[in-house]
Amino acid sequence: MRSRATQHPSPALRTITSSIQQLLGQFKAEPSVFSGEDALHTKLSTLLVDNLHSTAQTTTRATSIVHRRYPTPFKCQMGDLRFEVLEDRSRGKRGHYDIAVLSPWWLDKASLKAIRNDNFALFRKYIRDKAEPQDPPLCLAGIEIYLIHTERPRLADYSRIGQDYRKLLLSGALASSWRFMDHRYMLAFSQHSQPHEAKWRGLVEASWERDVDPKNVWLIWTSPQGSRSSA
Repeated sequence: MRSRATQHPSPALRTITSSIQQLLGQFKAEPSVFSGEDALHTKLSTLLVDNLHSTAQTTTRATSIVHRRYPTPFKCQMGDLRFEVLEDRSRGKRGHYDIAVLSPWWLDKASLKAIRNDNFALFRKYIRDKAEPQDPPLCLAGIEIYLIHTERPRLADYSRIGQDYRKLLLSGALASSWRFMDHRYMLAFSQHSQPHEAKWRGLVEASWERDVDPKNVWLIWTSPQGSRSSA
């Protein structure tokens, strides 16, 4: 997996990409072991926690930097397989990332209540609206996972992958120019064949629009036959 972010990726980024590569390799070798998306979430979370801990990419606080179902920094609309960011005062709800790896810098700087991002008001007040453009991202990486069981993915499968992919695209730089999330990975797993080339290209092109942040984003498809990436 090639990093487009920098020629000298940080130790944390190398560890994150290495953990993802471990999961891809295990899935390609034994796809039937993973009966559902939750099994993939659990395995990758465990790999990230173990590998980041072993490379000292941790925080001085008694909390993990790896979080599952981490809330988005904005409210959003996800109906009809769309993804659209809404204003804070709207009645919309926030989405979640399957896995987020948080920055030790922020964990040592802000309150845990704000960092956990469960309370939207606290998160906005002490992190999102307070951050300066030069501050590090709160999320070193955000990861979405989708598992397809069928031989020929349906259009709905591609649409759901595109929805989560767009969520990642919109989660980079926010209106304040501060980067909330740096590296973003959309991992699509198929227990059968690779996707049809036209659908694959169409999915990437449809999601890559002018109003999103394409920096440091990967769409990776993995099956027993191998892996392909949008990079």
